[in-house]
Amino acid sequence: MAHCHQMKVGEVYLCKECGLELKVVKECRDAGLPPEKCRCAPCTLVCCGRELVKK
Repeated sequence: MAHCHQMKVGEVYLCKECGLELKVVKECRDAGLPPEKCRCAPCTLVCCGRELVKK
């Protein structure tokens, strides 16, 4: 499951349906905080109706 506050610079996330890949070049302002503290909530990244997964 891809939540913006957990993503780190350099990581790549993948859509298993279409093959889209996203690389993190800048972290969320709330990186490292627990989900309930993230100001982006809900911050689950989705493509093709499915959550992106870390590659």
